[in-house]
Amino acid sequence: MSPPYGSREKYERWHVRTCVRCGRKAAKAANWSDGPICRNCLDKATRTYGRCPGCEAERMLPGRDSAGAPVRRDCAGITRDFFCDRCRFEGRLLGGRLCERCTLTDRLSSLLDDGTGRIHPPLIPLFDQLRTMQRPTLGLSWVQSPQPKAMLSDLASGRLELTHEAFQQLPNWRSAAYLRDLLMQSGVLPLKDRQLLLFERWLDTHLAAVSDFEQARLLRRFATWHQLRKLRAKAAKAPLRSSPTQVAREQQIQALAFLAWLGRRGTPLNRTRQADLDAWQSENYLTRRSSHAFLTWCMKSGTMPVLAIHSRQPATRTPMGQHHRINAIQRLLTEENIPLPARIAGLLVLLYAQPATCIVRLTTSDITTIRLGDPPTPVPEPLARILQDYLANRPNMDSATNPGSCWLFPGQRAGEPLHPVTLRGFLRKLGIPPQRGRTSAIRHLALQIPAPVLAQALGYHHTSTTRIAAEAGSPWTGYAAGTHDQPATAGIQTPHEKRPP
Repeated sequence: MSPPYGSREKYERWHVRTCVRCGRKAAKAANWSDGPICRNCLDKATRTYGRCPGCEAERMLPGRDSAGAPVRRDCAGITRDFFCDRCRFEGRLLGGRLCERCTLTDRLSSLLDDGTGRIHPPLIPLFDQLRTMQRPTLGLSWVQSPQPKAMLSDLASGRLELTHEAFQQLPNWRSAAYLRDLLMQSGVLPLKDRQLLLFERWLDTHLAAVSDFEQARLLRRFATWHQLRKLRAKAAKAPLRSSPTQVAREQQIQALAFLAWLGRRGTPLNRTRQADLDAWQSENYLTRRSSHAFLTWCMKSGTMPVLAIHSRQPATRTPMGQHHRINAIQRLLTEENIPLPARIAGLLVLLYAQPATCIVRLTTSDITTIRLGDPPTPVPEPLARILQDYLANRPNMDSATNPGSCWLFPGQRAGEPLHPVTLRGFLRKLGIPPQRGRTSAIRHLALQIPAPVLAQALGYHHTSTTRIAAEAGSPWTGYAAGTHDQPATAGIQTPHEKRPP
């Protein structure tokens, strides 16, 4: 319903003012000693803390002195009180003159009530984790969203079982995965590999959309006996990264595409000929490569005749030019307007030839001296100073998902680091191609030190660095591989060693 004539003009005449702090016209949220301020400036003022230059007290500094410096409310002549009526914390106050943390505690207590006026006992660890998060305003925004609000209420009342199987069936899978990560991190749900759970959920949705019953059954067999078996074996050794499950998704998509392609040709899978397979592979070969795992499994299981799967190596990308690389390193070291995460990620690529998948798995303990291989690599200045500045202000540390996270690049998911795709996006925005930059770095390093020493320091296998050194014309090609002091273990590849760029 539209407001009565003249009401908007009257509202603007009485309430809209020019904010004395930001200079924009907006609804007046407060009228302090320095003049009217808008809601954004009020929010910023009530989150400013430090030492008051007037009285030297360590307090909230909402006011401004004659020079524009933040000062305590008493020193600024602000009569408004900012102490929470419950916990006496001085800060942003919400309804009922309660601070954000007390408000969040009340909201959670209401949502997690099991009907007896108490929090559902199994959910107490989740309650404690959420209400003690560093920035309670993030928790308030989350619990006010319809989907998390409904899931928390259903968990407390018993309408949603506290099991992984129940979460797998929820339609809003993103919100469900986020809450499940919090439940695992707080110990409410048993720990399971997150990437494996997401792939199993995606697989069920993918196969449910296949209209042909026989095709769906064959794809389910392929997933059960080949893909899930391999993924579960990897997850038992170490947490899965996103790349294995992404490869498995592409395999499923291309397997279904191949079966549909055969169906349009009127060719049963068990009567596929070499000419059919060649025709399939010739159409957009790079995309069809993901179908090789399914084709090989079908041949081994006797589902289709044994045929030749042709393969070819993709074209090698040209390394980043050395002049371009040096200029990029200088920018990352000197330009302070570039975000610190992007600066550090770019330097790890261009100086230490590290792929994004390995950079995101680094922890804070790996950075005192950069632990990429054995022995650890010393950190030169000014990179050491940039790392110290970053460690004091890591992002994504103020929510309930990463309290005390050890990841160098904490992600937005509970206990998870930043996704490699996000990290690559940081670099591309700066004009740094991640793979080409890494290739350029390792080729330049191979000219400075022997390939086996380089491999040991950066976590590569010595055969990879030896090949790269030979391609670059390294003068160290006669240097023997191995540790020289432990010949029995020399040359053994560990699971953490990186593939060549």
